[in-house]
This record gives sequence, structure tokens and C-alpha cells, in this order.
Amino acid sequence: MWKWISIAIIVVILLVLAILLSRIRLKLDIAKHDNDDRAHLEIKFLYGLIKMNYDIPAILITGLKKGLLYRLDRNKNIHKTDATVDSGNIDTEKIKQFIHDIQVLLKGTKSLQRWMKHTLTHVTMSKMEWSTNISLADAAYTATSTGILWGLKTTLIGFASSFVRMDCTPKLYVVPYWVDRLRFTTTLNCEAKISLGYLIFSMIILSYRIWRVPGGPEAWKRVFSKKTENRQVNGEE
Repeated sequence: MWKWISIAIIVVILLVLAILLSRIRLKLDIAKHDNDDRAHLEIKFLYGLIKMNYDIPAILITGLKKGLLYRLDRNKNIHKTDATVDSGNIDTEKIKQFIHDIQVLLKGTKSLQRWMKHTLTHVTMSKMEWSTNISLADAAYTATSTGILWGLKTTLIGFASSFVRMDCTPKLYVVPYWVDRLRFTTTLNCEAKISLGYLIFSMIILSYRIWRVPGGPEAWKRVFSKKTENRQVNGEE
């Protein structure tokens, strides 16, 4: 009897260790070809047994007054057959509300920025490829914009590498189109991973930081309950 109990305990311990030592893998693909915008995010964990995909097939910029229209398709989630579609409008009011919510969360959490920075240092970037083709319908302007894009890309990658671990050499390309019309295409492919065990530990630390601030749990509940209510209202409409 005790023999089987010991074996069961060992199996459970090994199973828990296997789960904690597994990695969450993220793959992001973004492509913009003139007016066609597409993005795809794939998340895998538990050794690929669970996979989730998020697709953004269209982003329409309708001006400052109307804001940014978006459509988000979610498919191939845990249940494999479920698929949902979210759409909406991001205007200046929503941006202001987002900034306000961030400020509320910062006040409701002890050293939230430090926690975020420390968590990001455990994210490993295993692939980074970013290619851009541009034409401004004028040779001089196109050449100038090419140099600006190079500088912008290297700055952004340098900034990102100060937060996450770069386990790859980023491949950056900027190719000018020598044509007499405006044209812009870009593709971004990157892959990253983080230990599931560390992410669970990080969430525990975050919970501890929230509870250390008077009114911290209430602040988080207020922000996210409001977002849930907004989604329900949009769904009913």
C-alpha cells in the first residue's frame, strides 16, 4: 500500500516539475502591404498541448475624430472549436481612459514598474526579423526616409534589448522603392519565450505587491470590472 502511495507522490512531484519547467512560447507575425494590415499572435504552453491564436485581419484609420477601428478574431483556443470576434473603435476618449486606468493601477500596486521590468528580464527573444520597403514618390525623399527608418529601427531594438534577453541577432532590413508613387510595406516576425514556473511566481509577487497597498485590490477590481462591463455592453449592442 505504502509502495503505491510513494509512487503516486513521486509521479505527482515529477508532473508538477514538468509543468513548472515548461515554457510559454509566443510568436508574432505582423504584415502591412499598403492598405492591408494583418497581425497574428500564437501562444503555446504545456509543451504545445494548449495553443491559442489571435488574428487581427484589418485595422482602419478613420481620422482623429472617429479614431481607430479594429477587428480582432480569436480562434483555436483551449476548446479548439470556439471562435469569437471583437470589434470596436479606439478614439481619444478611450485613450484618455486607458491612461487613467494605468495611473490607477500604478497607485494601487507597490513598485509596479519595477515588477514589470524584472519580469521582462526573464523573457527571451529567440527570433527577430523586421523588413520594410518604402517609396515617397521622390528619390531624395525616399533616400532620406530610408535612413530615418534605419535609425528608428535600431533605436527601438536597442530599447527593447534593455528589457528582454536577446538570444538572437535581430535581422533588420530597409529597402527603398524607386518608383514614382507612394508605397509602404513592412513585415515583422518575432518569437519569444518565458518559463511558466517563473510566470506563476511573478503573478504571486504581483498579488503580494497589490495587497501591500491600501485599496490596491479594490483598484484592480474596479478597473477590470469596468472593462468587463464595457465588453458586455458592446456585445449587447
